[in-house]
Amino acid sequence: MTQQQPLVIVCDPEDSNIAFYTEIIQAMGAQCLATTSGDNVVRLVASHQPALVILDSRLQEPDGYQLLNLLKSDAASAGIPILFVTANLSEQKVALYRELLSLTKVIAKPVNEQQLQAYLRHYLKQYQFRLEVEALYEQEADDPSRREDEGILALNRSGQILYASAAAEWALKTGSYDLMGVYLESLFDQPCLRARSRWQEHPVSRVTASDQILQVDQSTLWRRDGESISVKFAAVPFQSASGIKLLFAFRRLKQSREARDKLAQLSQTDHLTGLPLRAAIEDQIDRTLLRAGITGFHFAVLAVDLDHFRYINESLGHDRGDQLLQAAANRIQALVRRDDQLARMEGDAFAVVLNHIDAPENAGLVANKIIDRVREPFLLDGHEVFTGCSIGVSVYPSCGDDAATLLQNAEAALARAKAIGRNHYQYFTVEMNKLRVEQMQLEFELHQAVEQKQWRIQYQPVLSRDSGAVVACEVKLSWMHPRRGEIPMSEFLPQAEEAGLAPAIFRWLWQQALARFDQLSDASKARVRLILPVAPAILLQQGGVDWAIAAIARVGLNSDQIYIEMPESYYSVRHDQHGEVLNELCRNGFNLILDNFGAGFAPLNRLKDVPYSLVKLADSFVTTCEVSKSDQAIIAGVVDIAHQLGIQVLAAAVTSEAQRSFLEAVGCDWFSGEAIDRALEQTPHKLDEMGIFVFPG
Repeated sequence: MTQQQPLVIVCDPEDSNIAFYTEIIQAMGAQCLATTSGDNVVRLVASHQPALVILDSRLQEPDGYQLLNLLKSDAASAGIPILFVTANLSEQKVALYRELLSLTKVIAKPVNEQQLQAYLRHYLKQYQFRLEVEALYEQEADDPSRREDEGILALNRSGQILYASAAAEWALKTGSYDLMGVYLESLFDQPCLRARSRWQEHPVSRVTASDQILQVDQSTLWRRDGESISVKFAAVPFQSASGIKLLFAFRRLKQSREARDKLAQLSQTDHLTGLPLRAAIEDQIDRTLLRAGITGFHFAVLAVDLDHFRYINESLGHDRGDQLLQAAANRIQALVRRDDQLARMEGDAFAVVLNHIDAPENAGLVANKIIDRVREPFLLDGHEVFTGCSIGVSVYPSCGDDAATLLQNAEAALARAKAIGRNHYQYFTVEMNKLRVEQMQLEFELHQAVEQKQWRIQYQPVLSRDSGAVVACEVKLSWMHPRRGEIPMSEFLPQAEEAGLAPAIFRWLWQQALARFDQLSDASKARVRLILPVAPAILLQQGGVDWAIAAIARVGLNSDQIYIEMPESYYSVRHDQHGEVLNELCRNGFNLILDNFGAGFAPLNRLKDVPYSLVKLADSFVTTCEVSKSDQAIIAGVVDIAHQLGIQVLAAAVTSEAQRSFLEAVGCDWFSGEAIDRALEQTPHKLDEMGIFVFPG
């Protein structure tokens, strides 16, 4: 096969941007064809069949979003991957182009050169694979590699995906960039994936290993969103110098009339909880609107979302997650009246229509009852599980006069309730729509921060009350936002958790924070004591404790030199499974700190379930302990209980001498914060060559 030089088409209104892209593309051995106008882009892509299109959202007539839609709607250009460049994603644009954007790799401005190069390497490699696959079928009149209804995956010897055709991306609802390296066998398994591949034992591997073609008339593949598709497939052995060993061609099966009728019947009802789905609740709201318009009564829509449901799935598994959804639905159903309506929206989200309320405040009373009931523990297969819920409330007619608006505004109020700390309810206000857009933008920027490593690590000294010496360093992470400046972790972590980015952030933090100690002498390493925060999702995964052990071993530190900081909220949500992991950490020598103690709702008796070394007082108590008698009493009580259990107490965020004096007087053991930093600047303590306080010998 003749090797073709790949072509990348760049569509950007700025000449300076085009020059930037051209230099990088040509340096990677590809040609670049650029245009500042969107007029002829569809024709160019259809005629040249490039390896990639880089498309800027700011193009005019048509704009970048319209052009994205045109390219993906035209049969001649639909299979060409697109790198979509934008400075922001508005709520309106996301809603309108949701499906297209889900299969398009979006890159944020300012464009990071290393990130761009990584994407280019991927798509240029995909182009070479595409040519190989197309060459195999070039003699056939009906080329499967170009068919819209037939997806093709190319696999290596280990059964990992190397290439995915555009039709495969659409069928699996996942872009090629995210499919790379995925084991084919995982597409056959219901979403709980194995940690280790068993490809050699899989029927597809065993049949094709002897150069036989395997054809199956009906099978099921699972998409990343948890939905299944029915397919017929052929697995064909294939040898190429680029590493392709197997082609997996599949086609979605059309539903029979009987299957369609059954689907229509089920489309109004959730199979797990038996509750109506979104379409049914919208119909119910429409009917209620008609009655309310005639009689003039109020009614309310409640958007309910379980807190930390993602972590329950990760720690206890999807089966118990399903049990929790069923149990939570039953509890909520028992609290509403017979003529009210409860529905499951998606995932862990529910909606309640309160059909007739005498006053808007009554909706808040119901919301409060739901929150209190869901906070009570659930018993799932012997596991006592704590969760909670947040609720947004919209009331007719002040919050909307149609089903879509009332639901949207209830969801906006829900976002506000979660932002202020969860386990709350909020009524909708006009300002909340702006908040939703800001949260979407923040999530978009967080993805950019993860990819571009926009983080700053600081090592804050921790002082002992008894010795007056530095006994540890607390590793602090902040986000160096390009426009907003430095943002502390406490402000962006909830959104990172919602977006599923927390594990990636904490893995990077551990790697970078520990790497600074790798070059120290053995004598210096022996004096190190580090307080490191971690996402429980990492530890709850299979091999999580082994990951922590390996991370410190790589730099020559021992487990007893590490204090792992665990937030109280996670412990309260799923303490049984969590407790097992924490006890395993202790058995391996790690010290544990219960972070932000007193701010959540975990019972105090949980302290005896895990051998914590320290509890860290919630910053909200420390900052007001100079003036608040009630906070002083709470702190004194926590310190007394902790000491009786043999646990020391750490007070962080100490900003004044008055705070420090009070905390010392009630018996706090360790201190950190601005006041401690200022005091150390006046002492002979020295910083080492890395800017970290030297530990006493």
